[in-house]
Amino acid sequence: MKTFHFTAILLAIASSSLSAQDFKSHLRGTELTFEVSGTASSGDYAPLWLTSNRYGLGSVEPYSNYERARVERDIRLDADLNWRLGYGLDLALAFGHERRGIVQQAYVEGAWKKLRLTLGAKQQPMEAQNAELSSGALSLGINGRPIPQVRLDIDQFSFPGTKGWWKWKLYASYGWMTDGRWQQKWAEPNTRYARHVLYHEKALYWDFGRADIFPLTFGIGLRMATTFGGTSYNVKTSRSEGTVYKHDSGLKAYWQALTAQGSDATDGTDPNVAGNHLGSWLLQLRYHGKAWKAKAYFERFFEDHSMLTLQYGIRDMLIGGEVSVPSNPFVSTAVLEYLSTTNQSGAVFHDPTKTLPDQIAGRDNYYNHLNYSGWQNYGLTLGNPLITSPLYNGAFGVGHQLHFMNNRVKAWHVGLSGDPSSEWHWRLLVSFTRNWGTYDVPLSDVLRQNSALAEVTYRPRFAPGWGAKAGLALDRGKLLGNSFGGQLTISKQLTLVK
Repeated sequence: MKTFHFTAILLAIASSSLSAQDFKSHLRGTELTFEVSGTASSGDYAPLWLTSNRYGLGSVEPYSNYERARVERDIRLDADLNWRLGYGLDLALAFGHERRGIVQQAYVEGAWKKLRLTLGAKQQPMEAQNAELSSGALSLGINGRPIPQVRLDIDQFSFPGTKGWWKWKLYASYGWMTDGRWQQKWAEPNTRYARHVLYHEKALYWDFGRADIFPLTFGIGLRMATTFGGTSYNVKTSRSEGTVYKHDSGLKAYWQALTAQGSDATDGTDPNVAGNHLGSWLLQLRYHGKAWKAKAYFERFFEDHSMLTLQYGIRDMLIGGEVSVPSNPFVSTAVLEYLSTTNQSGAVFHDPTKTLPDQIAGRDNYYNHLNYSGWQNYGLTLGNPLITSPLYNGAFGVGHQLHFMNNRVKAWHVGLSGDPSSEWHWRLLVSFTRNWGTYDVPLSDVLRQNSALAEVTYRPRFAPGWGAKAGLALDRGKLLGNSFGGQLTISKQLTLVK
């Protein structure tokens, strides 16, 4: 409900500041989309790539479907104006999902020159990776459902005096997790869950170079996120078991989330930082050709201070490349990625003591946290789906526990797409993974899991606005088991205000 309140407030502000004619111009391009999608498969779970990187609208269940309706206006339609407006309301009725009724998006955003304010839950794109072909980002991906936030962006601008050779982009947001009631209902008795949890996210990106003068540009970014506040239930530590912790959710907690300070009650005599902090460094090298385009990207994830710097070297990473070729009826874009998360600062962790003052900060335990349910929303990871989400925990024999049981992974991933004509589009995803479990609970053997998807989209010229997408996918391996299935999605798009 908070999302709808924010949306109404910003719409009222926007409408009061614009004349009737201006407001009508900001409604142009509003689109209504209806979508129906169904999935059927064998095995205990639907194939990975029928579920993953769909902003939480993919189900792990073998049989599922949803009916979806959304009204949306892209703020980029006002790109040539100083004042800009965008909004969206996206609702789904789902079966075989974690919830029956889903508010997928509900947001409104207004912008003036380089400043942009977004209120509500919106599907945000990844910064570097191709949303259609990549395996996903390590920190801020597109696998989980959007989180309602109040977000302020400063869109890309040239740093004064650099004439466009050094450009900045940054944002910060505060929000709240909406899955607390679901966690309480889904989690097994006497296992950890959290309610009324708050959320914080921020990022800074630098771009160097001018593509209009030299075809190579370089980018570097730092992005960080935190869950904090709220109440944690059934927390188990070395000092107690099944304890309830009510965390600070006041103004001080918001400041500590922004500055990565404070401590949790569970830290004992060795305070860390209040909340669940994580993030990643992102590097990009881009080639801007007239016909060919290419980029290489590198993402280094960190779970706490130990991996924020180069103190423990660079052993975990997502490294990838993307090539877009000149127009042809065969292949348009190709992506290749390698993922490694097995090191996690090393296998040893030891806090300093009087007899042993040296600290060894290993065993970072990616996506997990003592007080919170980890880096997930409604059971699906908010990062890279090749790190196994809690909704799959039945495969590890632990049932409904909000814990990542497999975060030590090495993987190769390939994505291809093509456009044989203006009506047809296809994509192919193939992933090969080796899985070690976690440091605390390793798998009895290194397990392999391979996943693939072949998908075709058809948008007929004789029926404008209509589209059909059909996909076949399979999983083979000993981690999640074998599965084969298909997915069919039919959509119709209408322009409400032209």
